[in-house]
Amino acid sequence: IRVCKTTYKQWYQRRVRGMRFCGPKSSTCLFLLSVWGTIMLLLLGVFFQTESVILYSDIGYDPNRWQSAANSCYIAGGIYLVIGVISFWQKIVNDRYQALEPETTTIMF
Repeated sequence: IRVCKTTYKQWYQRRVRGMRFCGPKSSTCLFLLSVWGTIMLLLLGVFFQTESVILYSDIGYDPNRWQSAANSCYIAGGIYLVIGVISFWQKIVNDRYQALEPETTTIMF
């Protein structure tokens, strides 16, 4: 019989390390880009749905194309939202992992 003598802290460190697939800088960058992309695409979808005058040169006068473009913007905004949630989760995991690591000090001569 094999007895595992790991502490809860060691088990938690291995568990958190296994959930990380994005570093702290990339998760922050992805989160900020996804927030911006979600807001921009949702607003663009609203503008396409209300047939904003400024977008007539891009779409034309076909009402089906307006609704299709609005739906595409909503779908892309939803994808950005999912990526934002995942990157925010990775940011939390990275913060917890960094809190578990022992602090190192750098001495410069």
